[in-house]
Amino acid sequence: MKPLLITLLAAALLAGCSGGTADSPEQVPDEAAGSAPAAENKKETDQAAFSPVVLQAETADELAALPPGELTADFTIEGEASTWNGREVPETIRDAFLDSVKPAAEAAGDDPDALFGAIAGTLGTPSYSELVGWLAEYEPAFDEPLLPEPHEVESETRPAFPEKAVILLDASSSMLLEADGQLKMETAKSAVRSFGRTIGQKSDVALYAYGHAGTQNEADKALSCGTIEDIYPSGKYDAETFNAAVDGVQAAGWTPLAGAIRQAREDLAQHEGDITVYVVSDGAETCGGDPVKEAAAFVKDHPGRHVDIIGFQVDAEAESQLKAVADAGNGNYHGADSLEEMTGGMTEYWLPSDLDLSLLVYQSPDGWESSTALHRISERATLAKRAATSEKYRFMGAADLMLEKGLIDEAMRDALNDRSIAREEAHLLILDGLEEEKRNAINSEVERIDAKIDDYRTRMEALKKEQGS
Repeated sequence: MKPLLITLLAAALLAGCSGGTADSPEQVPDEAAGSAPAAENKKETDQAAFSPVVLQAETADELAALPPGELTADFTIEGEASTWNGREVPETIRDAFLDSVKPAAEAAGDDPDALFGAIAGTLGTPSYSELVGWLAEYEPAFDEPLLPEPHEVESETRPAFPEKAVILLDASSSMLLEADGQLKMETAKSAVRSFGRTIGQKSDVALYAYGHAGTQNEADKALSCGTIEDIYPSGKYDAETFNAAVDGVQAAGWTPLAGAIRQAREDLAQHEGDITVYVVSDGAETCGGDPVKEAAAFVKDHPGRHVDIIGFQVDAEAESQLKAVADAGNGNYHGADSLEEMTGGMTEYWLPSDLDLSLLVYQSPDGWESSTALHRISERATLAKRAATSEKYRFMGAADLMLEKGLIDEAMRDALNDRSIAREEAHLLILDGLEEEKRNAINSEVERIDAKIDDYRTRMEALKKEQGS
């Protein structure tokens, strides 16, 4: 029987700011009046310097692009989100603020927009860029479910689920290349996460990374070729630990395929039961080893051992070597770009058991995964909203301070406070809309995946009924 799970992994691999910016006023010489008094020129220059850039954002992109204040650029997100922030300019920057704002107050005259722009440019929150930028760019990225279509049965001598499944993940530098719009490494990781989740229901799982040390430079060859890491020791599958191990792998260096197979053989030498090694790779050996020899050594005198290869968009030379490795390892080679041919022309079928169908619920992101994603959205939106409120109170405290120091009158203070409140309200409205948009995106993605799972379950149940399974 063609191994079901290698087909699953191959399938998974296949799946695989309205403007608020105003131009500074031009300084145009008054030729009719001749040379203006120096004081008048200075006032015009000061007004240009303190003209407002953006009083309040109107879109999420504009909000993310708002620069921090000159005196608040090093304020932390945690500090901005504190509910203890009061209506004041922090004492640590109070004197610097007064020194900075005095010429603005003089230049602004009775123009509250000009003075408010100066305050924002001095005391604006630094949190928008990181928090709003993250929210605006966020897209849900749940792993696609592995839903194997019935496949052709060749033999009954090999179980679909071995006692131990050993995944060797190629993290060489070539995995940094793009395929179908994303890095090969990211496609491989998603496939391995889904594969582990599926095979881990019935098999012990181990995960090795190779090629992830050093770089592709000659100077790092010895380090890269000599580092094969057992990042998930063979044992029962635990989703959180396994996924964390997968996510921590970074593509970097050379390709010690032979060494990885040898390491798996040495580590599992005492196990007498069925073991299948699944190699996920996009290229041939580059460290001088002999992976064909190592695959043969792995299965020697062990009929229950196999070395299966998933070649992910490999060239002809690499495919030739990888096929030879699979042959020597009593296994199968699957090219991830030929899944349709592999599953075509079926005459007999493997069908999921009732237990398999009942386990489909664990492939849905609805639950822990979606809750975590929704929490991350809510957390960042809340931090951004608190930063907007802290900014408002800091601006209002600035107006109070300027009134106290005799720089402005009460009418100007009230006008500045009106603008502080309007700015906060506008930004909270943007953040509420952005949070709702991203929450809807998460829920829609969960619904899409659940519909895909439900459709698969319905089709498989119908096939089982047809065949009397």
